[in-house]
Amino acid sequence: MGTDKFTVYIESLSFGGRGVGRRVDGKVVFVPAVIPGENVRVHKSVEHSSYILADVDEILEPSPERVEPRCRVFDSCGGCDWQHISYNQQVMWKNRILGGEIDKACKSSSLNMLEAVLSEKIYGYRGHAVIQCPYDPEFRMGFFQKKSKQIVEFDDCPVLNTKIIKTLTDLKEILKRNPIHGLYSLEIHAPQDDVILLARCKGKGHFDYSMAMNRIYNELDVAGVSFIVSGGRRSDHVLGQRFCRYDVPTPEGVMQLSSGFGGFIQANMQINAALIENVVQLADGSQKILDLYSGSGNFSIPLSHAADEVVAIERSRRLASQGRVNAKKNNIDNVRFISMDARKAVDSIRNEMLSFDTIILDPPREGAKDIVKLLPQIGPSRIIYISCDPSTLARDLKDLVEQGYSLRHSRVYDMFPQTYHIETVSYLER
Repeated sequence: MGTDKFTVYIESLSFGGRGVGRRVDGKVVFVPAVIPGENVRVHKSVEHSSYILADVDEILEPSPERVEPRCRVFDSCGGCDWQHISYNQQVMWKNRILGGEIDKACKSSSLNMLEAVLSEKIYGYRGHAVIQCPYDPEFRMGFFQKKSKQIVEFDDCPVLNTKIIKTLTDLKEILKRNPIHGLYSLEIHAPQDDVILLARCKGKGHFDYSMAMNRIYNELDVAGVSFIVSGGRRSDHVLGQRFCRYDVPTPEGVMQLSSGFGGFIQANMQINAALIENVVQLADGSQKILDLYSGSGNFSIPLSHAADEVVAIERSRRLASQGRVNAKKNNIDNVRFISMDARKAVDSIRNEMLSFDTIILDPPREGAKDIVKLLPQIGPSRIIYISCDPSTLARDLKDLVEQGYSLRHSRVYDMFPQTYHIETVSYLER
């Protein structure tokens, strides 16, 4: 069809946050900032052979589930996707997207989707952020714009917790008075009481980064400041703590864990605690647990009470080392951290003919395609798969089901309200 403008009825939401409809000729159309059930007038931005990307000109028939976004830059900022959708509808569609991906891959008529675990806070929950802060020509602080590398500035981000907002507000004043040459991004972790800050800079001349670090560390209420300066010889500087602490409630009492930059730390501490509780329950009674992609022990340390032995595999030496510190801090002596690539670790376990009765999988977004094909050879009767990507999860579950595992259930944990991101736990038994 030749027209660039047309009307479309929104039928569903896709993983990625866009609404899905069809042009009058049947071609699939993806549209941001809409809700299923709405009729919208759109204009085409890009047309591919099998689908169209379009943007909204007008909402002709709004959904009753449409709400007013809290963020004044929601329309342009790339941080959130669904602030215009009521929270119950957000979770319902996350369930549908996950169930649809798994059902399509596994073709299972008995898929058991457990009730989603909701976030107690739908705003102000996020304890981790990466902020863009270029000088062009003066200091600015914000997130990337949707579909762009342009910066959208903000004074107050409603999804960030109060500690992060307070730290960024104070830091902005410091940096306006005392610019840091080559600074281009800031990463901040504030899961609970501790706040740690990482500045990434492109080194210029003989700028005194030590003085800048000391100023920030002394003027802000932070536990640690780190600088990574690249250009010529890369250098890393740390003042105070490199890691931040957070508490995890378990049936055996509260455990104190630490994590830091370079490793993944969950953004929503309430959901993280619920996630850990569920994983520990599913693994309870194990003899030997293999925790792949363990990080510094977010699951491994609490799992110490669910099994006789836990072997945690983490590629980063620094995070594996921090995992050992976490184990010692909590008086745990049955968790062993090994710094090794997950695939190499599984190959080594197979070659040595070792076996584990439970495997925890928490891979990055691309999933564990090469690894899941090998897992049955090390004998697990239970596999607990934590995922943040429904499509790669469904692909890997298909492989496991074809190798004799039964998918007992999957569940959404709403780690990221106001976004399309989906955190899940799936439980399989041989």
